[in-house]
Amino acid sequence: MMFFLIRLKYFFKFAFLLTSIIFFAHHTSSADNMELTEAHKLLVKKDHLANLNKPTKLKYIYKKKGSLEPNFNDRVIMIVPEKDDKGYHHIKFDFFSGYNKEDLTSAKYKTTNPIFHAFWDHDIKVMTRLTKGSVVYFRKRITWSLSDKLKFNIKPATCNYNNEKFDGHKIEHRPYEQDYDATKFKKYAKKKYYITLCDKIPGMIYKIETIIPSEDGKEPLIQETLTLQEIIS
Repeated sequence: MMFFLIRLKYFFKFAFLLTSIIFFAHHTSSADNMELTEAHKLLVKKDHLANLNKPTKLKYIYKKKGSLEPNFNDRVIMIVPEKDDKGYHHIKFDFFSGYNKEDLTSAKYKTTNPIFHAFWDHDIKVMTRLTKGSVVYFRKRITWSLSDKLKFNIKPATCNYNNEKFDGHKIEHRPYEQDYDATKFKKYAKKKYYITLCDKIPGMIYKIETIIPSEDGKEPLIQETLTLQEIIS
């Protein structure tokens, strides 16, 4: 299930008050009064969808490699329709193909590009499979890490799109660093998450990446990337 489903809203009310504005800012005006971190400002306050001519479809290329599991490549299609009469886009995903296909529920967004939500939903499935851990735990840690200034940093970045280079920002966050419960899965606790954004590319979110480093510092156990390739309609 996608972790931006509305029916989870009340169950995670406390998490919402801390960090889940990433998921629900488009549902409530109270988010305007909350103090946002710089990471939140890049992911919540920007109108990522403003530079798209709707309806449209964005194609992202997925790549997975590493020493822990077989490599594979695939694609993700994000379908952005026109706004409804309340100003929301009912965004859908065609996430992977064939045997690898994942079912993700559509969601309503006004301005946020939810491709990173979809990728995190995929990531939570990966982490729960590897660790036998809790969906709730991983959801909370991923979102909360963007509210803790000790768990994320932002650096300048470049987006290479359509044979052009654009300046932007790269968010790095480390959800499980110095977390007591992460001692239960030490092998994966150093996992890092990245989101690269550039204002001038379609949808503004260029690349999402995760890396689980190996103990010897050589080939990662798992490295996954999702990169914008093109507008297909």
